[in-house]
Amino acid sequence: MKIIKKIFNVLIIVTAVVFILLCIDVVTNKLINRSYDELDSLDKEAIAEICEIDDLFDSRKGNDDIWDVKYNLSDTGCVISRKYGMLKGSSYVINSDVSDSLFAQRIEMPNQYKDIAVYRFSYLSPTMLPFMFTEKNEDWVELNDTMLYSVKYDTSTVKYNGSGSLEEAYVKNTFAAAVETPDAPVFVEGEADYKLTEENISLTGLQYRIIDEMLNAASIDELNELIAEYVIVREYQSDKYPEFSNYRETVELVDGRIQYVFYRISDETKHYITYFNKEKSDSITFYSAYYYLCTGRYNSDVHDYFDYTDSVYVGAALCQILNEKSICANWQKKLDNSTSEDFVSPYSLLKDYCGGACGDYSEKSVDEIMEAYNYEEISNMAKALVEGSADSNE
Repeated sequence: MKIIKKIFNVLIIVTAVVFILLCIDVVTNKLINRSYDELDSLDKEAIAEICEIDDLFDSRKGNDDIWDVKYNLSDTGCVISRKYGMLKGSSYVINSDVSDSLFAQRIEMPNQYKDIAVYRFSYLSPTMLPFMFTEKNEDWVELNDTMLYSVKYDTSTVKYNGSGSLEEAYVKNTFAAAVETPDAPVFVEGEADYKLTEENISLTGLQYRIIDEMLNAASIDELNELIAEYVIVREYQSDKYPEFSNYRETVELVDGRIQYVFYRISDETKHYITYFNKEKSDSITFYSAYYYLCTGRYNSDVHDYFDYTDSVYVGAALCQILNEKSICANWQKKLDNSTSEDFVSPYSLLKDYCGGACGDYSEKSVDEIMEAYNYEEISNMAKALVEGSADSNE
């Protein structure tokens, strides 16, 4: 009985301490540093970065060749959270109305950013606390029944245009609000190992070789031959791995085009980020990324890469090809209008084009294409990757 009483007393004390901390946090958030000018310099820089990106696209309304949708942060919102230690941090909700929240305080913005609504959330907010304490640097946070993409920032990520950056938060939120996309199918745990077969990875590596060539094609005739080769290899892979191929095609549509817009924005913000979130000066190609992955030099979990990341980058590349090579009119709107019943993806548009424009090139055999691109080398790398992955799991 005494033990139960002690436990009860401890619980009362802990509850009281938490309540006091919560009250202090809420009151402090409401009363201290309520204007933009009073904020910490890094917080101001992060908020300014979001506002400047929004201004950039606001000035391009009616003349936006990046994507045929209206970019406007006021249609959605985003969340940015500063990395700090335990029980300390800053979370800002931008352009999502949370004024009725006890934990939110609106920040008075200067005239240059007056159209952007910024709310600071206290660090003990039940909404923000789980994200602040997770190891993830980016995730979706639910506010007012709306999922907003949130990123954490510090001195290394402000003014950085890679994965988990403020630019990515802007793109994912504005784009998600403007474009409805069908849900990707969900794999059941333990049923996706077939994706890591040597053959499947080798066929992906072969496609990477062809994608590099398509991105640099010098003439329409060369491009038509490459598109035909790419379609032949993908259809061959799809026949062998239909569920994986269907999943991959959906991710290419949903997140691949977001990644494409993300890269285009990096040109506008002068960060010049390209595939695999590298600076363009690094000149990384799809096939070099395949080499790095197979040899353990690419910092990515193999399962995660082939579950998702591969499709994101490929989808962005196919969007770039559709845009720069001008092979499909209104390709953006066709992707925007894609539904589960009438599914359209970057690859399906490429495949449709191939059916009418690639002519005799479409008569090539898979064996011919494999020989032309040194498939034996590609396959040997996949074999080493699969064997290495199996050894690490033993």
